[in-house]
Amino acid sequence: MRRQQDALFEYDRKVRAVEAEWGVDRLPWLVDEALRGRFEAQMDRLNQAIDNMQDIEHQAAVTLRGVEALVNAAIAAGHKPLTGEYWEAPMPSGKVLAVTRDEYEAGKVAAENRDMSVYSIGEIAKIIDEWQKTKAGVLTETAKAMWPGATVENVVTKAMKELDDEIPF
Repeated sequence: MRRQQDALFEYDRKVRAVEAEWGVDRLPWLVDEALRGRFEAQMDRLNQAIDNMQDIEHQAAVTLRGVEALVNAAIAAGHKPLTGEYWEAPMPSGKVLAVTRDEYEAGKVAAENRDMSVYSIGEIAKIIDEWQKTKAGVLTETAKAMWPGATVENVVTKAMKELDDEIPF
């Protein structure tokens, strides 16, 4: 039992290191479908070994070789590990916003900068898309279309009914 536990501990330690470099669950999507399928089948064998409490040491070792094969195939295909790059901006609250190019980079940046508000550009697109459906979003988009180069300088979160007030001129 202790050897099985040690094998899983070592497996987890090595996989965490690879995920810190390449991103959580990113590697299988960087390689061809055949290798991805073989790796997923091996993961199933490891999970079955864990469920049955049998052959864990062997299956963990084979799965780690599979992780290494994913890394090598990703590199051979021209992919690179995560960079941890982000754009940042101060927020009025005093926090720092970090924006990354994708969710994998966001995971890396968030893990390394827990005091930042980290979003991928895809998440921001979803937030803005939903916000544009609100009255404030529609008005903002209209203003930006009418005055190219207009920027948002302040956001007031008072009741939206105030947007319906009369213009004083």
